[in-house]
Amino acid sequence: MNLKKMSLGLVALVGFGLLITMNAFTSISKQNFTYWQYESGRISDIREGASYSPIAAPSVAPCENGTDLPCVLKVDASIDTQDKLNTYLHDTATFPTASDITNTAMYKKEAE
Repeated sequence: MNLKKMSLGLVALVGFGLLITMNAFTSISKQNFTYWQYESGRISDIREGASYSPIAAPSVAPCENGTDLPCVLKVDASIDTQDKLNTYLHDTATFPTASDITNTAMYKKEAE
């Protein structure tokens, strides 16, 4: 009986040690983002990558508050050129309509 308790304790100790060891060497994944500011005031340009400029992560809205158009898009860091952004915005599986782009915007603004 004493040997069984000791074996069980040893197995638990080894298991706990392995758990700590495995967690100590795993890296925390940090997702990086790219931010794009919509420069146009027209709804018709929402899907055009050339209508956006890359900006640093905004701490406040860089546009007047509104609901019609995106002001700032927060996208994966791999979308780091206007061409890649253009491809991303034309993906109708992700954005079936232009308003879906506006709805996912970090900040929104009014149309001109």
